[in-house]
Amino acid sequence: MPLTSLSPLSAVRGAVPTPSIDREALRQRVQEAGGSAQALVSVAAPTASLIWSSLPQDRAVPPDNTYGPLLSITSTPAAKAEPTEAPQRVQAWATAPAGDAISRQMALNEFRRPERTLASQWNGLGSALLSLASAPSTSPLQYQQTLLSAADPTQPLQAQLDRLQKGATTVTLQIKTRSGQTVDLQIAVNRQPGALGEASSQGLQVAVSSTGPLSETERQALAALSQGLEDALAGLGHADAPEINVSGLLAYDRSAFSQLTLDIQNPTESAALESFALHLGDDGSSLAYLGAAGKVDLRLDAAPPLQTGSEQQRQAAIAQQLQLIDAAAHRGHADEKLVALFKNSFSQLHGAAPTTAGDNPLDQASAVNTGLAEKAQPLLSGLVDFEASFSGDFSHTNRWGNVNEQGQAQYTLSQRTTVDTDPKEKTAGIIQTQSEQLQSNYVKARHDGALDIESGNFDRYAIDDHRTVSTLISAVDNQLTSAVRSTDRQQLETRETVVKHRVVDRRETPDQQHLLTLLM
Repeated sequence: MPLTSLSPLSAVRGAVPTPSIDREALRQRVQEAGGSAQALVSVAAPTASLIWSSLPQDRAVPPDNTYGPLLSITSTPAAKAEPTEAPQRVQAWATAPAGDAISRQMALNEFRRPERTLASQWNGLGSALLSLASAPSTSPLQYQQTLLSAADPTQPLQAQLDRLQKGATTVTLQIKTRSGQTVDLQIAVNRQPGALGEASSQGLQVAVSSTGPLSETERQALAALSQGLEDALAGLGHADAPEINVSGLLAYDRSAFSQLTLDIQNPTESAALESFALHLGDDGSSLAYLGAAGKVDLRLDAAPPLQTGSEQQRQAAIAQQLQLIDAAAHRGHADEKLVALFKNSFSQLHGAAPTTAGDNPLDQASAVNTGLAEKAQPLLSGLVDFEASFSGDFSHTNRWGNVNEQGQAQYTLSQRTTVDTDPKEKTAGIIQTQSEQLQSNYVKARHDGALDIESGNFDRYAIDDHRTVSTLISAVDNQLTSAVRSTDRQQLETRETVVKHRVVDRRETPDQQHLLTLLM
């Protein structure tokens, strides 16, 4: 085989060294095969060793920023070439570690990599990056560090560093200040094996930047988020059952920051955590989770149309909504882990929602309506308007541990409040509507046995429920004239008995209810 058809490494390994080998000739052969001009050849009969750096000639590498010990390849005279051995994998840094807290934490997390959890890989990095961003500075911040877990010393380092983002799980935190500055933080964790014929780029990469210097107030507000970010990542990074704990982030300083966004993307299919997004700002708040347990979505208005009531009223309203969620989840047989994520998200976002009315129509009306909000508030829920939903598959087991039921449930809950005023007539009308919907479809084995869909013998259920509660308040000349609450509920359960893939019996159980309650 011509020498030019060999790779640089195989070209050298294919050469059979002898005690009288021409050093310059061997060097020329390596160069002709595409090897580095910096290849060093050491000959000592009857063996020869090659230590080869594949880095470009113009790349200056500090002594403590290399692949580690370069691979030493030794060959002995033989009738035929020995099989090529896999290159030794070593750790590699993009930038020489300066002993800083971030690099130390990255090295510690890499040591914990066998735990194989996102929580262990994220541990401490968020707070370390926020600490750097909140340090006094008179110029914009730009910091990035990358640690490869198992770099291939036979391939260019930069190419492996660039591939780390491909297939990595990324955490992105962006904060916008009232003064117009932006702070961006990112953590990337790559645990993918790499494509066929391509070196793996497993490792960690972190970055933090700012568009300009921060004020003392902004730096303190940024540092105060450290524990909240750590708590959020620790919960979401659980291997089997992610938890949502964003209360520390929800307590951000609204006087210093106008917006906070946390986004997590995991390309691994069917992972416990596939994506997560939290948005907090003057335009409202939202939370979205997607993972093996299912999907959760919540959106809250920026402020209530009227001032909210007391903290006691708000907590009582949250507790009432959680009871509705529990009842719907029980009726629809929803997955317990998914319901727990939904309830935690719901209570945390509502517990931290603003209590001061924003663009209040009653405040814009004539002065006679100033006290109307206080009179109407006790008749309303005490919560900001919202939309919330969850959906996901579920399965349940019998007492012997066999799956005897499986299906899918979807649930939505919302509140909408409208206020209409007429300053000339000195009238006002307030309508607050809470809506609830549940759809659930599942199959279940009979007699508490193991579910066997292929046999065609099981019971099939469908749940379709709707509930609407509307509160209507009227006022004239700053005095309440009427307040009523109507409740409409429709429930339908359909059960089909399937025998050998044929429906032999079908029963529907409807339930309707209409109530009208006078509140005054």
